[in-house]
Amino acid sequence: MDAFQLQGTTLDSLRRVDLPEPQPGPGEVRIRVAAASVNYRDYALATGRYQAELPRPFVPLSDGVGRIDALGAGVSGWALGERVIGHYTTAWLDGPFKSDNHLSKLGGPRDGWLARWIVLPATAIARAPEYLDEAAASTLPVSGLTAWSALRKLELAPGASVLVQGSGAVSLMALQLAAARGMDVIATTGDARKAELLRSLGARATVDYRNTADVPAAVRALTGGRGVDGIVDVVGGQQLLSLLGAAADNAHIALIGFLDSMDVAGNLVGPIMAHQLNLHGVSVGSLADLRAYLDELDARRIVPVVGERYGFDDGARAIAAVGGADARAAGKPVVVLD
Repeated sequence: MDAFQLQGTTLDSLRRVDLPEPQPGPGEVRIRVAAASVNYRDYALATGRYQAELPRPFVPLSDGVGRIDALGAGVSGWALGERVIGHYTTAWLDGPFKSDNHLSKLGGPRDGWLARWIVLPATAIARAPEYLDEAAASTLPVSGLTAWSALRKLELAPGASVLVQGSGAVSLMALQLAAARGMDVIATTGDARKAELLRSLGARATVDYRNTADVPAAVRALTGGRGVDGIVDVVGGQQLLSLLGAAADNAHIALIGFLDSMDVAGNLVGPIMAHQLNLHGVSVGSLADLRAYLDELDARRIVPVVGERYGFDDGARAIAAVGGADARAAGKPVVVLD
């Protein structure tokens, strides 16, 4: 089988290899991959920024879509030819998160989607929305579900204000979902063209973080001085301290990303206590969550933003494309197989 393997902790360690054609075991399905999309996690794993301790080699990419072409013994409820997406945390079917679930994640430590086939438990797939093409459907499992789970943590009603950051896939889907639910969305960006995109997707206002001396003050001004009711934080690191200044009393903040870093130095506890802020770690979601998210997408006919498209030969370039926030296009890079 034609596939890529990440053999170390550098992009140079991504190797194209010929693996045995996989066969589904009992309770499993084999999927012929049609498209796979790249998350920042994939780049961080490939460059040693994140979970360098994971055993190598493994096939990267946590998100993808394809059609079932083989069924293992005992599989019911699925048919050959059905178009499906995989659930990222394959062992997390329902209920609250458990740390052991980390071991079942696709694209490390389990083999992911940058291959001609992938074999998954029949309990870890969901039907892809019919109205989306292959590239769009491939973007849903990680970033899309993360955005949906973040908004659930924020507990915001229609009319509430929410701040999203930039034009990565999580932020874009959070914006689209929040706008569709009737929330007042403010988005930050450092790119005028991306600001136009954010407003077209439903943001009431954008703040240019490159040319605004005090971003929290600008956000507060857009909300009559009170701050936002919710924040979807995908950057992490030191900017989190500044971001707290944009939060209203009793606001909820979903902590998702580490585009900056995972380290925060300074008075983090003070403003949290003073304003009774609520911080929530978000780790994607369960299979039940994924299916609820897909139902909402279908009902609202939300189409995710797809970034640059690559051929299978350019898998390494697709992963590299998410590195360097300044250069990233809006949306997720997608590898489309022929």
